[in-house]
Parts: sequence; structure tokens; C-alpha cells
Amino acid sequence: MTKHLEILRETLRIIERAATQLRYTHEKVVDDMPLSPEAFETLDEGKRERLDAYAVRYARCQDLLYPAMRALGRSLLEPRADRSFLELFVLMQEQNIVQSTEDWERQRSLRNAVGHEYPDAEGIVDILNGIAGEVPAILDYVDRLQVRASVLLEKT
Repeated sequence: MTKHLEILRETLRIIERAATQLRYTHEKVVDDMPLSPEAFETLDEGKRERLDAYAVRYARCQDLLYPAMRALGRSLLEPRADRSFLELFVLMQEQNIVQSTEDWERQRSLRNAVGHEYPDAEGIVDILNGIAGEVPAILDYVDRLQVRASVLLEKT
């Protein structure tokens, strides 16, 4: 079990750093949301760069949730942690980390969209507005993971 806890600690350290960066950038851009394509077109390079960082930080944090959930499941010595993602997701629902598969799928879809090029402002704005709507949930997942993991880690 010690190895599982070490991996959990390291995974939590990494996702916490990602969440801190996402939280910081979210606070900087949230007042400008929702964006319109017209408003996006008039942004200066500095604001566009910040929005680009926002999208990348969202994608990174969302992407890190899966290994963090698996690490938590393994630390709980739960066999479902090494089975299908759906079984891991059900375990995380039972642990009150995540809510619905629909939310997860929407968040994952936004994460995947960040990696694609959208030449038109409308596509970019749709993604950014979607991200702004999902960031609170992503950060909540991280917080819940940390709370649940802290119970395990305090026992050792």
C-alpha cells in the first residue's frame, strides 16, 4: 500500500499545481466571459495569449483528473481502479468526487477541442465560453480528490 500512497501523493502534487494555475487564470478572465466572436476579434495579443493559456491550463487539469482518480482508487485498494474507465468513474461517484458521466463527457470534449485549430472566432469563442462554464466543476473535482485523499494519507 505504501507504493500506492506515494503515487497518490505525487499525483496530487501535480494536479494541485495545475489547478492552482487554472484557478489563477480563471480569475483573470472570468469577468470577460462570455465572449462574443466580435469581442474576441478586437482583443489585443496579451489578452489572446491569456485566453490561450486558459484553454491549455483547463485541458491539462482535466487531463490529470483521470490518473489522479486512478491513483486514489488504487490507494483505496479498490479492484475497480484497474478496470474500465466506467468502473473507475462509478467508484469516483461513490466517493463523491465526480457527478455525472454527461458532465465528464462535456468536460472531456472541451479538453479535446483545445488541441484542435479553429480558424474562426466563433469556434474559439464557443470553446472558451464552454471552458469558463466548466472550470468551477473541474476545480471542485480536484478539491474533492484532495479531501478524500487526505483522509487516506493521514492514516499513514
